[in-house]
Amino acid sequence: MKRESIKELLETVCQYNTVNINQTFNKTETDWIEVRCQPDTRILELTYVQTKEVILYESIDEAATVIAKYMNDTSIVNPPDF
Repeated sequence: MKRESIKELLETVCQYNTVNINQTFNKTETDWIEVRCQPDTRILELTYVQTKEVILYESIDEAATVIAKYMNDTSIVNPPDF
């Protein structure tokens, strides 16, 4: 998935930050990352599904870059360890 497409999805999630919208990215048919925008902010909350690790991003660009890296890197088949 292209970074720009991911960025557009994240911008939409943040645009509707007054309702609970979650975007899930999956890889190898497994949920990988869940994304939501914290209420009434533009802060993105990325949850790595398998580890339940939560990381907050104030930058849509940065979050899109991180997601694209993990989704497009064929050498990564498991969620990152934090």
